[in-house]
Amino acid sequence: MSTQGSSVPVFSQTTIAKRAVLLGFGFWTGTDITVEFLPAPPGSGIYFVRTDLPSAPPIPALVTHRVDKPRQTSLAAEGAQVDMVEHLLAAVRAMGVSNLEIRVSSAEMPGFDGSARPFALALKEAGKQDQQVPQPVRVVRNTYRFGDDQRWIEISPPQGMNALYRYEIDYTGTDGAHSGIGSQFFESTLTEETFLDQIAPARTFLLESEAQQLRAAGLCQRVQYSDVLVFGPNGPIGNHLLWENECARHKVLDMIGDFSLADTPILGTFRARRTGHSQNAAALRELVKILDQQ
Repeated sequence: MSTQGSSVPVFSQTTIAKRAVLLGFGFWTGTDITVEFLPAPPGSGIYFVRTDLPSAPPIPALVTHRVDKPRQTSLAAEGAQVDMVEHLLAAVRAMGVSNLEIRVSSAEMPGFDGSARPFALALKEAGKQDQQVPQPVRVVRNTYRFGDDQRWIEISPPQGMNALYRYEIDYTGTDGAHSGIGSQFFESTLTEETFLDQIAPARTFLLESEAQQLRAAGLCQRVQYSDVLVFGPNGPIGNHLLWENECARHKVLDMIGDFSLADTPILGTFRARRTGHSQNAAALRELVKILDQQ
């Protein structure tokens, strides 16, 4: 990486050096799933291909292809859809991969342990290849705030040459008041090292009441308490926290994945409080419009 002009970073586009394959099952459907990472040429961007569909149209990892689905980030194109992509995309963004073909044997991504670590490690093992083509980057120059007093996202200029993410979580005034989640925050710059060590291992979480509702609806039948963080009155059930603020760390992970859906990386400082996937997407759409007009 180098800099030009007014400290605008200049990156080269990259892809992976070799193929990587992951096997797992989807948390929602319980389906066995194969994910294959393949190198892609410059300018391709990140895109998914459903190998189980006859036409197998590419599904670009862009916010313009996002479709609403509860508790996850989903993308669709030409009748094909992929679900639960946020953890995978967070790993791709953090590991600095610009162009990647992601072949999947089903709509849903494998859940593994509810974190992004397996995806990040697979990309690290695959290695990176510099494609000797400039990678455009959007740099945030002003401060923008989206949401209301209770739930908001604020995006401001970067504090260095890496994006910074901060998330504040508050379960003290909700049904989770006695769950052990409480109030948490986490803040970190985004580098490969910080992601692998401090963010990627943070697992998805939900309340015991939410888990019961999902099971009653016929979902998540294959998921065990050891697979994710399910919070009961005394904290995680059948599991333990890696950090006291693991939930806030996972929310940062989700933010990284959701904000990776811009058509170029965005360099800025991202702070959020009590937001989720839909708010992240709405803020990204507005931010891109603003930056495009500058």
